Amino acid sequence: MTLGEKIAKLRAEHHLSQGDLAEKMSVSRQSISKWETGSSIPDLDKLVTLSELFDVSLDTLVKDQDPKENTDPQPSAPHQLSEKHPPRKIAGWILMGIGLLSVVLGLALNLLLAVLGVYLIVCGTICLTVKKHPEPVIGWGTFLPCAYFLPWFTSANMRMIFHPYSYQGGLGIQLIVSYAFWAMLFLLIFITVKNTRMKSHPFLFSGWAVFSQIYGFIPIAFRHTEETMKSYLVLSWCAIVILFVLLFFTGKCLYRYLQTRKQK
Repeated sequence: MTLGEKIAKLRAEHHLSQGDLAEKMSVSRQSISKWETGSSIPDLDKLVTLSELFDVSLDTLVKDQDPKENTDPQPSAPHQLSEKHPPRKIAGWILMGIGLLSVVLGLALNLLLAVLGVYLIVCGTICLTVKKHPEPVIGWGTFLPCAYFLPWFTSANMRMIFHPYSYQGGLGIQLIVSYAFWAMLFLLIFITVKNTRMKSHPFLFSGWAVFSQIYGFIPIAFRHTEETMKSYLVLSWCAIVILFVLLFFTGKCLYRYLQTRKQK
C-alpha cells in the first residue's frame, strides 16, 4: 500500500474529508489531494503530524504495509461510543436541561433566572448544532453583547483603561471589570486562532478583534477641543492608523483568495 493510499484510508477511517484534514494540517485541500494521489509527498514535519493525528507510528505510515497491521481492533468500541455521543452533544443536552429548569423556576420566582435559562438553552443549542468548535461561537456570542452593553448597565467600559482620570481613585471596581473584559478578549482570540482557520491569519484576526473595542477613539481626532488631553489624541490617531492597516491587509487577503478561486 502506497503512502497516498494509506493517508486516504486513515482519513476515511477517522471520518474526515480532505478539507477537514487540510484544516488540521494547516495546508490546502489541493495538497491533501496530491498526497493521496501520489503527485507529491508530505514533508517530514507533516508526516510526523499525520502519524500523531492518526495515532500510528511514523514507520507504519511510510513503510509499504497496511497501517492496521500493528493495531489492536478491540479498542474500537470506545471510539465508536465517543463518535455516537461526542462531548459537545453531552454538554449540549446538559445545558438544555439546566436551561429549561431555570426558565420554569424563573417564571415562578425571578425573571433574571429565566433570562439565564434562555441563555443556557441557546448555548446548548449551539453545542448540539455546531459540529466544529462550538466553544468560540459561544464565547464570542457571549462576550460581544456583554462588552457592548457594559457601559449601559455599569459605569465601566473597556476603553477606560486608556483614560488617565480612571486611575485617580486607585484600582477601583470599574478598572478591574475593564481589565477582566480585556483578559476575556485575548483569551477568546487565542482559542479562536488556535482551533479554527483563523490560524492562517492570526494577526489580522487579532487586529480586528482589538480594534472593535478601541474604535471609539476615532471621533476624538476630528472633534477635539483645547481641553482634550494629548493622550486621547494620540490614541485616536493610532486607532485611525490601525484601521487603515487592517483594511489594507484585509483587502490583500481577499484579493489573494479571489485569485485562488479563479485558478481553480
